[in-house]
Amino acid sequence: MLERAVEYYRIISRPGPSEDSVGFRAAVLVTVLVSVFAAVRSGSTGVPMGLAVMAGVTAGSYYSYRARKSPRIWVKGVLTVLMLVVFAVFWTEVGGSVHDLRYPLVRLFLWLQVLHSFDLPSRRDLDFSLVSAVILIAFAGSLSISSNFLYILIPFFGAGLISLYLGHRSYLESASDVFVRAEGRSPRRAFALVSLALVPFTLALFMLLPRLPGFRSYYLPVSEGRETTEGFEGLIRNPGYRDFPDRFPSSPLPFNPNAYYGFNDFLDLRVRGIPADVIVMKVRSDQPAYWRSTAFDRFIGMGWENTEEEYEEVFSKGLPLSVGYPGEPPRYSTRAMIQTFFIEQDLPNTIFAAYRPRDVFFPTQVLKVDSMMSVLTPVSLDPGLIYTIVSEVSDVTPEALREAKGIYPGGLKERFLQLPEMSPEVARLAERVAGGEGNDYDRVQALSEYLRENYPYDLDCPRQADDENTVEFFLFRERRGYCEHFATALAVMCRSLGIPARLAVGYDTGEFNALTGYYEVSSRDAHAWVEVYFPLFGWIPFEATPGWSDPYPLTGAGSTWEGFSIMRGIGSALSRVFPPAMWRGLSRAATSVSGAVSSAVARWWPLALAVVALLLAGLFLRYRRRRGGASGDAGLEPGTRQKAALIFARVAEALAGAGIPRSPSETPLEYGAQADSRLGITLVGGFTTLFNRARFGPEEPPPEVIEELELAATEVESFLSAPSPDGRPRPPG
Repeated sequence: MLERAVEYYRIISRPGPSEDSVGFRAAVLVTVLVSVFAAVRSGSTGVPMGLAVMAGVTAGSYYSYRARKSPRIWVKGVLTVLMLVVFAVFWTEVGGSVHDLRYPLVRLFLWLQVLHSFDLPSRRDLDFSLVSAVILIAFAGSLSISSNFLYILIPFFGAGLISLYLGHRSYLESASDVFVRAEGRSPRRAFALVSLALVPFTLALFMLLPRLPGFRSYYLPVSEGRETTEGFEGLIRNPGYRDFPDRFPSSPLPFNPNAYYGFNDFLDLRVRGIPADVIVMKVRSDQPAYWRSTAFDRFIGMGWENTEEEYEEVFSKGLPLSVGYPGEPPRYSTRAMIQTFFIEQDLPNTIFAAYRPRDVFFPTQVLKVDSMMSVLTPVSLDPGLIYTIVSEVSDVTPEALREAKGIYPGGLKERFLQLPEMSPEVARLAERVAGGEGNDYDRVQALSEYLRENYPYDLDCPRQADDENTVEFFLFRERRGYCEHFATALAVMCRSLGIPARLAVGYDTGEFNALTGYYEVSSRDAHAWVEVYFPLFGWIPFEATPGWSDPYPLTGAGSTWEGFSIMRGIGSALSRVFPPAMWRGLSRAATSVSGAVSSAVARWWPLALAVVALLLAGLFLRYRRRRGGASGDAGLEPGTRQKAALIFARVAEALAGAGIPRSPSETPLEYGAQADSRLGITLVGGFTTLFNRARFGPEEPPPEVIEELELAATEVESFLSAPSPDGRPRPPG
């Protein structure tokens, strides 16, 4: 029994036709190495493992070439055992990565590439390596959060196209008894032109493809768990303001361009300065939103304070951690929204998320949450941290908010209508602007529009006095300001009308990168806005700062055709080469063109789709006509090559009549071998060999070659028409 099994294993392990093309093998090796580098660059594995995989693939490819004609039975046995080990390790890793299976899958494909590289005798095995490299680069692309991945993708496709070209060339050389180099236009030149044409075609196709939410794939990535204690202090710790008090200071805080001063338990409105333009995080989300950090309830004239003293501790040994606060009233008209945050700069120990966070996938076992749904972590958010949030965002319509009625939770109005002593002009202005509206929603909208239309946004406005009321300074003296001024004025004016309001801080949506699919959030996107309470529907965000998007509702309108925003990114990248004035002009032009094209396609996409379909149909028909004219011999002057084709067509017709038709995929040589095998002769093979040289030779064949081909054709036809040895007509096939 064992001997039979060993013999069977030897039979199935016999090497097939070996692939001898060194160029093809080298191109495949480069393609695989680029995909391995992409996997390492995406963070799916460490650099030491990546270097080990590259060394293993290189060594395996060299060994496979040297031993391509050998059975290598013992090598196959070792590889089989190692492959079982790799799959066992993979299933072990899957158990600890239930929220994102891409990382163990990438590592699995890395080790499979190493093992497979030691068994590449034939072209089919090399093709499998190419397919594995494509899968690996696809996984790496899904893990990459940077546009720099494009610089890896370009050489990968270049090496891949060269591999396909050399592989097909090697196949043609092995399948034909004669290989003649083409004359005239260089195939390498044609290959290069086609490769270059693929770039704009792929770019256009990328922009034209709609982004449908139903086709989005949601993983729930989270960094590896961190050791923390169950209890920790309920204070926000801002890395840029470590050495300052936890309560509102008597003198203004110094400005730190690398840290937003609003990420504290207080907000000092006397601070001035322009933050550095660096990316602090990247967010993957199916729609835009404001990434909220914390909120403030008490206005003290020169700033805000968070008066929370009781934090609810959320503890869980497994993910997710479901956050909530005792006595929190239910909210109606909500939907789930998933976001994943990739931290790039040091940030405070608060969870950034669309309001309101519900399920938190964060690498700790404990969190703290206050009644305003600010979530604190026991660790600061440092570069490289990844976490995912499932938020319960409001889906209520303006019509429903206009009709919102109900009982306010106990103590809510007293807490969020609090105001210090200030000029009565603030309340009179609010009444004059919005007092005539019939509901709270329209009152808040009227106040927001008034501020946006009458007060300019200006980061260079002068600093107020240390003890001066910010709202009076902004509304009546300076009449310009930045987002904290607008948000504070709106919240205070709402409170003066009896509308509960509070101030929230975090980051604006950021700039959407169409290449990566992530929102790139800069430190300059740090922002403040207002949240207003409506019975039954909870806290709803409002925006009063001119030039900023409205945080409610951010329904993702236009995101179906968001691929056109790539034009803005290309314009910004190219404009950096030119002077600043031209840079701004190019950026604005790219943004305008992107928006205009996106709006036009969103409106007229059926017509655009019909035009594209007609163009493609016209190109296809033109190709068919040209192909038919090139391949058909009707209408051509019957030169020697055309005469050879006519003779071959005559023999093929005779063979088809004898029950041996030619398959469309068969070459003349393959057809001749098939016919000889079925007829038990060698006449047709000799005829097709002669035809191959006459039809596809480097030079126009002389007339005597056509005469010889005619004689060979006559022999085949005579054999087919002659009766069989027993005197009866020869049966078909």
